[in-house]
Amino acid sequence: MNKKVLAAGVAIGLVVGVFFGMATFKFAAPTMLFKEVQVNYSFEKTLDLLVHNINAQKGWQVTDVIDQQAAVIGYAPTMQKVKIVKFCNPEYAAKMLSNDATKVMAVQMPLSIAVFERNDGRIMLGLSNGYMMSRLFAGSARGEIMQGVIKDMEQILSFINFRYSMF
Repeated sequence: MNKKVLAAGVAIGLVVGVFFGMATFKFAAPTMLFKEVQVNYSFEKTLDLLVHNINAQKGWQVTDVIDQQAAVIGYAPTMQKVKIVKFCNPEYAAKMLSNDATKVMAVQMPLSIAVFERNDGRIMLGLSNGYMMSRLFAGSARGEIMQGVIKDMEQILSFINFRYSMF
């Protein structure tokens, strides 16, 4: 076989592979990085359950509940309810923030879960996909800490039978 033909075939295969890989990531990224979960409770009941479960989980505490609807009502007068629950575990935070290699994760702290109402009345939770984040950092101190966070998060979200997954 001619070396030029082989080299051209490898180059074309590489370009096509990279293109399809990037396209796949582009379409999969929204569900890979963020989770949107429908809840079968009212907005208020969902918010109450979430706050209660966070505060009941050993080591975790709600630090703030932000009413996004109230904050932007002048710009979006017909916006549905949106509240963001901010919460933290000081033990995990201390591990993450005491190491220079993991301090950059402060950008993700405290953790957040959004409770929101869609225009059709469905109540949803929006959260980061902790499983994907832990896989991205597997084998590092960040990944180990995130594994503990994932277990706690699944317990906190047990009222909706939530489990993290790849997609």
